[in-house]
Amino acid sequence: MQGMGVQKGDAVGILAGEHIEVYEHFFACLMIGAIRVGINRRLAAHEMVHVIRDAKLTTLFVHEDCVSVLEELREQGGLSDIKLIGLGDKHGLPMDLEALIADAPDAYEDVAIEPDSPAFYSYTSGTTGLPKGVVLSHQGLRASVLHAVSMFGLNGKDTFYHATSNAWVAVLLGMLGLANGMTTVLPKGFFDMDKFLADLERHRCSIALVAPTMLKWAIEAQKNEPYDLSALRMIAFGSSPSTPAMIRDAAQTFDCEFLHCYAMTETTWGGVSFLLPEDIRRGLDDRPELLNSVGQLGTLFDISIRDDAGQEVASGEAGEIWLRSEANMLQYLNLPEETEQVVSGTWMRTNDIGRLDDEGFLYLLDRRNFMIISGGINIYPIVVEAAIADHPSVMDSCVVGIPHPIWGEAVVAVVVPRQDATSPSVEDLREFCRSKLSSVQVPKHILFWNTDLPRTVTGKMQKSQVRESILAIPDLIPWDMD
Repeated sequence: MQGMGVQKGDAVGILAGEHIEVYEHFFACLMIGAIRVGINRRLAAHEMVHVIRDAKLTTLFVHEDCVSVLEELREQGGLSDIKLIGLGDKHGLPMDLEALIADAPDAYEDVAIEPDSPAFYSYTSGTTGLPKGVVLSHQGLRASVLHAVSMFGLNGKDTFYHATSNAWVAVLLGMLGLANGMTTVLPKGFFDMDKFLADLERHRCSIALVAPTMLKWAIEAQKNEPYDLSALRMIAFGSSPSTPAMIRDAAQTFDCEFLHCYAMTETTWGGVSFLLPEDIRRGLDDRPELLNSVGQLGTLFDISIRDDAGQEVASGEAGEIWLRSEANMLQYLNLPEETEQVVSGTWMRTNDIGRLDDEGFLYLLDRRNFMIISGGINIYPIVVEAAIADHPSVMDSCVVGIPHPIWGEAVVAVVVPRQDATSPSVEDLREFCRSKLSSVQVPKHILFWNTDLPRTVTGKMQKSQVRESILAIPDLIPWDMD
């Protein structure tokens, strides 16, 4: 890259599935002080163009499995003055990575890199508006890798399967083996559930890291066609909420331990808290409430639960989670006002509402902007979704607030039934919720969908998209929404 004119501080993009070249590219960026930018191939073309322009890319590495999107990017003017470097044997681009490596000098120019300088931009999944570039540092990357290896209990004898996409911050999880010498297995190309389970069997993987949505799919796939996963000792999952029902289902399906990690892009995927295997065992035995938590704090973060005025709340009360760590993001790229709203001195606001119990277990209640206010009462959709998930005929659900002429907002649930079960009626499901929730939390209306709910590449529910779909068809709701 230095031979191509890439210098310290330049942003260099990559558009690729899961391949070893992704890590060659990342390591090269880290060594010369360039800034790595992963582009999610699931983004719409105009979103990719936004990332390219926002990051001020001049060079983009493209794997042959993603070249099909280039024409649309050209049509939208996203590739003007961009050097395209092809990866793979059939990319068809004028410049080829292997040819450039063959012609490159044996040594590179050593570059002094400050610990707090940008290492990579990770663009958020775009649950609201265009993706935002989260600026993450070298020191945050190092701290997060070492912390994850320690808290996950990984050792040099493990074979670690990294299933999540390289397009965002989780790319660093493919580096964990550098810290302890373990073997890392990557899915070749793009994630496929059948290939995932077959790879776990074939490579005798002992650890797998997945998003909760992937774990949900894996449970169903393993039930339908069991694989020999006797080498698997633990499945770790995180980055988006799970439910006690899913954890119980996973424990009945897979003969291994489980670990739930609370992390986010803005923390360089550094684990804030961990529901460890022993905690999950307690939750499955005699402490079921623990399965609603995301565990106790790790060693990388200080935490503070605060009210809207920024004052700490009493122990056990709900408030916004503030975090302090060297792994916190530096800023949102080119968004000073949004950065100012989130970064406060050495602390960072997460927009997550949570509470700590007397034992230090952290409970996530929901995102601040997802909270429903009905009749003056705060309702957290994640609580309602967890109750619905306990119904044996429910595969997935999304709870949103819909305008109501009396209550201001009303709780509405969109439910995806299991394909192998009889769909419950609206009243049956509402009665089920009444047995688990307060009356104000019970959905005023329930809609059934026969398609997957929209999620980001990281498995996060796109609630705004679900809500907009409902609002676009007023006849779906049995009251006047105006």
